Parts: sequence; structure tokens; C-alpha cells
Amino acid sequence: MTRPRLRRGAAAAVSVSFALLFARAAAPALAVDRSLGAGVPKPAATGAPWTDAEIASLAANADVALAGSAAVRGAHVGVYAIDARDGRVLYQRNADDDFQPASTFKLLVGSAALERLGPAFRFHTEVLAGGPVANGALQGALVLRGGGDPFLNAADLDAAASAVAKAGIARTGSLLIDDTRYETPGYLPGWNWDDFPYYYAPVVSALTLEENVVHLTVAPGGAAGDAATVTAAPVGTVLTHAAGCREPTAAVTVVASEVQTGASGAKDTIDLQRDRSGCIRMTGTIPAGAKPDTVEAAVPSPAVYAHDAFVAALKRHGVEVSEPSAVPAAWPFEHRLAEVPPSALPSPTTTLWMHDSEPLSDVLADLWLPSDNLVAELLLRELGTNAPYGTPGTTAHGIALEKSWLQSLGVDPSALAIDDGSGLSAYDRISPRALVAILKHDWDSPNRDLVLDDLPLAGVRGTLKSSYTGTAAEKHVFAKTGSISHVSTLAGYAANVKHGAVIFAFQVDDWVGEAAALRELRGRILSRFVED
Repeated sequence: MTRPRLRRGAAAAVSVSFALLFARAAAPALAVDRSLGAGVPKPAATGAPWTDAEIASLAANADVALAGSAAVRGAHVGVYAIDARDGRVLYQRNADDDFQPASTFKLLVGSAALERLGPAFRFHTEVLAGGPVANGALQGALVLRGGGDPFLNAADLDAAASAVAKAGIARTGSLLIDDTRYETPGYLPGWNWDDFPYYYAPVVSALTLEENVVHLTVAPGGAAGDAATVTAAPVGTVLTHAAGCREPTAAVTVVASEVQTGASGAKDTIDLQRDRSGCIRMTGTIPAGAKPDTVEAAVPSPAVYAHDAFVAALKRHGVEVSEPSAVPAAWPFEHRLAEVPPSALPSPTTTLWMHDSEPLSDVLADLWLPSDNLVAELLLRELGTNAPYGTPGTTAHGIALEKSWLQSLGVDPSALAIDDGSGLSAYDRISPRALVAILKHDWDSPNRDLVLDDLPLAGVRGTLKSSYTGTAAEKHVFAKTGSISHVSTLAGYAANVKHGAVIFAFQVDDWVGEAAALRELRGRILSRFVED
């Protein structure tokens, strides 16, 4: 979906002996607030049947609204709506045309994951010891193994470091980063190059820390024209001048800040760029006297980012690390540690610490409510580890499983184009009818309430929090949004006050109109789905 280019903005190990294998982290805090809308009635599974006259009236109203609206003049528009109970078609317009889905594509990966992995599925992260401990020294490597958890954070790594220290380890041989659960390529076909510096297009990796973004806090200098002060968390090297990206440095998460202090009261113009080396460049100004501004930049190498943060955490807990070399590999910015093939990982190993993510039932809210691209891509690769494929999980294998699942729903997968999980790819295509088939499956499944709880709700939560307020759609539309350049899509459920649930998809692409005008048009049609 369209997002601001800049986003402004803990587990605890128990003490056990090395012989008792490991410390398991406490359950993580929820990443989004699921309490919003808890008291809003869900769409009903029962209601009066639609009459032919009511369906004809609904269709006529929708046709008039679409035909007379300048909001979609020249655009490609598709709408498909059915009665949730029996699938009876209530309205259709270009229902079998292919559209660029944007973030409504997340309905596919989320629903397929719910079916194949189950609502109780959790991602696992581990720290392993590759040998015995003698006089405080680990006789072998320490391994940080990523399992795809989208929300592993610095506090989790601090808990892992504490568990290492409590196991009696004061020194390690080397620290190996195992991100081999998923394939290495971090970007997908059709992603826009100019999105790469931003938090919504991070590199995809089985070892993800802080959603693979570095948090950059920018404070103005004393007067206009002074260099701004930039700090990075949890780790990162900040060089506050334009030449920073060209300076030799051992660090891999490098930020070169050119941000200056602007005049008091001026506009904050901070922006991000990424050069061929992977260096993050900050430009623009922050007004004199302004409060510090925090922005999030996608890191070029998640594995090394996690490595550096874990080394820092281990040192805080008194554990000395003998680090392997960081070896910059070929473009595009795959700065990696010395390659560690699975055969080189120590065996046997002892688990010192294990961290479980929140269950998939909650991860879906993190996926759908804010429309999180990284979560979508990690779920797609996790799907790719399922039978018959196994590890490493690949995007291609995940897509193959999605297509197989769609076929079981009666959707012809050859009529779709799937290049990623998030809908960020310009190559993705899906029809309104196919989106409705996914939603109908979820409605008919035991996971109906879970799905409704995890979707944005008009006027209440997620990406629909500020949409359709003051209309009949407010608190009656549970739906996934999608928005990228020249594309605006919405698919979900409308709670009709008389007839029960309506399942719909409303897709628009090749569109150059005003967002407010399209939102008003869509609100009028959604209100018909609720009130007719």
C-alpha cells in the first residue's frame, strides 16, 4: 500500500545450567493493538435473502455512481460482490479482468498461510553452542539461527546474550549467523528501485532484526546552517558529511548524513537514498529548535545488522566474541559475513536460548492492519518450506503452494500473475473474482472470526481507521486496502443490516485521479452494500 516514505516514529531468558539445554524466551508483546473495534458487531451469517428486485436496485445504483464519477474517469475499474451465505452474485463489473492488486495481495499469502501453517504456527529463533565450555570459554562457534520471525528486536537479542552469559560462557570462538532457512535474494521482481531505502521495502531475510530497519534520530544543530546530529539504534555507524559513503569503514550499516539545520519554523525535508555500496544517505533539513525526528531506513544486510547488534549485546553481558570477517560480496549490497554453508555449521549443538514469535493468528493482524510488506514476504518463504519442498524456503516454492491452494478454491492460477507476497511488485495481477474466492473460503472456514478480527475496520482500526467515517460503511466494512502508484484496491466484508455479510472486491488501476474523490465514490458504493 501507499505509505509515507519515512515512518516517524521483551523477551527474558530464565537462568538454567548449560546441561539443561536452553532458556526459552517469554511470549512476545503484541506488535499491534488488537483491542480496537472489539465491541463492533461482526457481519452476520444470517439475514433475509436478497430479492431479485433488491439486487437489481443495488446494481443500478452502483452503475450510476461509477458511470457518473470523475474520480475514475479513464481508469480500469473492477467490482465483484456476493452474498456470503450462498455465493449469489449481487454486483459485477469487469469481475474477471486482471488488476494490479497492491496490498490486497496480502489476503492471498495470509489466508494460504493460515490454511497450510495453521493459526498456532510460530517462527523460532535460536542461539546454539557448537562445543563444550571450559574455564568460561566456548570450545567452538556460537550460532545465531534465524527462523523468519518478523518482529525479533534488540531486547530479544539482549535476552539471548544474557542466556549465553548465564550458561557460563565468557568467551566464544566465533559467531556464526545462520540465515539459511530462506533463500538469499532479498528483493523481488517488479519492486521499485527508489523504494529500497525505505522501511516498507526492506531486504527479506530469515534473520530479521527490528523489521530490518535502523532507527535514525535526527536533532537540529544550534543554528541554521549547522549540521544536524544523527544517532543510529540499535547499531550503525553515522558519518555526518557528504563523503561518508565513500570512506573505507569496517561497518556494514553505514549512514552518511548530509542533513542540515534549517530556519526555525521551516518544513522538515529529511529524505533517504541508497547508493551502490549499500550506504544509507540522509539528505534535507530539520528546522532549528525542532524536536528530534526519528526515521527508519531499510538496512542493506539484515544478517550482518543482526550480527553487529548481537555482538554488542554479548559484550554488554561480559561475553567476548572472536568475530569472523565481514566480506562485501557483489552488487546489490549483499554485504555478508564469510559465507557459512549449512555443512560448515557445528554439529552437534546445544541450544542456549530459543525465542518463539507470536502465533500466526496474531501475525496476521500485524500483516493486514498496518499492511506490512516484510511480514508478507517472510510468510511466503515460510510457505515455501512446506512439503514437498523443504528448506531453504524460496519465493518460487511459496508461490507454487499458493497456486495449488487457489486451484483447490476453484481459481485458475494460470489467470493470475504472482511475483511476491506483499503486492509491492508491479508484475502482480489478480481478478476481483479471485479475491472474493479467497475471502469466501475464509468466511466458510473455522477461522472466520480470526480473519475479521485481524482486518482493518472502517473508521476504527488499521489502514481504514480514518476512512468512510460519517458514512454507512463506518464500523460495517472489514477489509484489506491496497494502494501504490496509480492503483487503489479494497477487498473484504460488508455487514449489511438486513441481509448479513456481503463479500466484495473493488479494484482500480491505471488511475490518475484524486484519492479523496475515489474514497468518496467507494464510500457511496460500500454504503449501498451495507444499507440496500
